Parts: sequence; C-alpha cells; structure tokens
Amino acid sequence: MWNLNYEKAKEIIDVLSSHGFAMNKKFGQNFLLPLSVREKIVGCMGDIEGSEIFEIGPGLGAITSVMLKKGASVKAFEIDHGFAEILREEAFTDEPGFTLVEGDALKTLKAEGKCPDLIVGNLPYNVGSVMIGDIIERGMLSRKMVFTLQKEVVERICASPSSKDYSSFSVLCQLDYVPSYAFTISRSSFYPQPNVDSAVVVMTKKEENLLEPEERSNFFMLLRSLFSQRRKTIKNNLSRIIADKTELAAILERAGIDEKERAENLSLEDILRLYRSI
Repeated sequence: MWNLNYEKAKEIIDVLSSHGFAMNKKFGQNFLLPLSVREKIVGCMGDIEGSEIFEIGPGLGAITSVMLKKGASVKAFEIDHGFAEILREEAFTDEPGFTLVEGDALKTLKAEGKCPDLIVGNLPYNVGSVMIGDIIERGMLSRKMVFTLQKEVVERICASPSSKDYSSFSVLCQLDYVPSYAFTISRSSFYPQPNVDSAVVVMTKKEENLLEPEERSNFFMLLRSLFSQRRKTIKNNLSRIIADKTELAAILERAGIDEKERAENLSLEDILRLYRSI
C-alpha cells in the first residue's frame, strides 16, 4: 500500500531520489504539504462519493489520495513522465478508482469524449489561466471546478467590473460559472516554497446557459476584441471588427452602451446585450 507522508518534504525528496527523478521547474511543480489544507480543498468539492473527477497535475497524488478515500473516481492528467511513472507503477497501481492519462493536459483533455462531474487541479502558475480558459472555451462545463492557483489569478477570476483585476478572463470565467474565492494558502505550505501566495477558487456551474453552443465562438471573438487594448474605448476596439462607423454607432445605441465607455466597466450582462445587438 502507498503510504507516503505527503506532509514531510524529506519523504517526497526521498521518493524522487529513489527513482532518479527531480522536480521540473518548467512545469511549475510545488508540493502542497499540510493534510488539513488538502482536506479543505477537497471539502470545497462537496460530497464527491461516486463522482467522476478529472484532476489536472496530480504530482505525486497528495490530493488524489484524499479524493479516492472519499469514494470518488479520479482520472489524473500528468505531464511529467517521472511523476506519471510513480503514480502508475507504485502509488495507485491497485486502486480501481484511479486512471492516469500521461501528457500535456492542454492536449490530452481534448481527446476526452465526455464531461466529468468535477474538474480540479493545483495548476502551475505559468499556465493556470490558459488551462481554465481552454476548458471553458471548449465547453467542458463540469458542475463544479476547484483550482489552486496563484492568488492574483483567483482575484482576476472573481473580479467585478471597474476593478483593477477585471479583464476578459474574468468575463470568460463568469459566463458559465459563479466563482468564489474560497481561501488563501500561504507560500510556506508548499515545497519548494514559491515566491507568491496561492488561493483556492470554487467555480459553480450556473443552472442556465447564457449562450447556445453555436454562439460561443463569436462571443469569445467579441470578448477578445473588447479588451484588446484596455485603455481604449469600446468604439475604438470594436472598429477593428466593425469597420462601418454608422453600423457600429447603431449597434452601441441598440445595446444602450456609451461609445466612450471602456470594456473594463462593462458587466457580463452589458457584454451579452452588446453581443445580441451585433
């Protein structure tokens, strides 16, 4: 039975050393040590017994083990070959509820034919927002997503219009989900210790879809255009995709939006109304 004490950095180092592996900085690998924090993260998922969960970046399985003990089925997506080898051949080799997919999750997730109940992950700081954006844009809309990210990224996900953190990424995350800032994790909870604090975001699926599947790609194109140059007005940014000034003025008037307004001040409802106007 796999009995690694995930709270002890020395045991993690010893496991890696015994296999001739080392942590790969390019994948942003930091191990979350305290069991209390890992259980708190899993607690944010609610009752997971019998649930199918996709876990992105399990590492050595610190959170995986907690989810399995609570009766969930976990399909883990791991890019690091060394970690994948340990997970597959040692950690959870006899665990019927565990499945491993080795490779870059940005690519391997695309091959999945169905959407799981939950998606979770301690996401690397360098690709966390890209990963979440890709999941949402492709319409893999689980009933709940729980991610550990750099604190500033969580603040962007949960940001309100007119705040310094509000961006197209905020709107993207809030289109299908109600995000909530769950709690902060001190950098001292990780090994090796990163230079920033982390936070956990809980993203709960909205009951009603605000867009039809065939509308999503055009909406995302509009969203990127609106925020393409943050300090410019909506009129200036939209002129890149709507060249006719008279048509653009009519669109903004129908939507009830001032042409001198900036995208950072528009709510999701404003942007949906603008989309309908176009």
